[in-house]
Amino acid sequence: MSAGSSGRRPASARTRRHVAQPMPRDGDALWLHEFIPYKLAVVANRLSQSIGALFEERFGIQIPEWRILMALHAHGPTAPNEVVEHTSMDKARVSRAQRRLVELDLVAASEDPRDRRRLVLFLTKKGTALCRSIIPEVRQREAWFLDVLDARERETLDRVLTRLFERSQELRRTGRLPPDEDEARDRTG
Repeated sequence: MSAGSSGRRPASARTRRHVAQPMPRDGDALWLHEFIPYKLAVVANRLSQSIGALFEERFGIQIPEWRILMALHAHGPTAPNEVVEHTSMDKARVSRAQRRLVELDLVAASEDPRDRRRLVLFLTKKGTALCRSIIPEVRQREAWFLDVLDARERETLDRVLTRLFERSQELRRTGRLPPDEDEARDRTG
């Protein structure tokens, strides 16, 4: 190295590695604002954050706890593995939320009278009262959110979301998307 040299490459050599790539051709770009899974995720996250803030501020619970309360309110005494299915949450999250709900005296656990080997969760009186307080609040938020749609659009949205929910159940069961055409051909041919 020569005197006065810092040992660093000239600026042109340093920046050459990070030259901006040319813009993709129209068909090659993935514009997030046009990608339906992205839009669904953003809408769900924003709505969930709003409802989550309501739960924390007014009721002192978080979304996983709310989901369990609503599942128990709708289905009655339920085994923890069934709560996992009803709420689309993983076992660990259900377990943590369930413990907190028991600590708050909103949920209790006992043996299933029909099968003593099985544990069931159920709402306490306090839990039932809380559910009755929460439901009008979340229905009000849902109504405000959907107010930008007319009745026909809401019905269509509900049908479309139901079909997408069912498709997502397939994804949940298999853990992956179906193979693309090239993968399928490679396997069979």
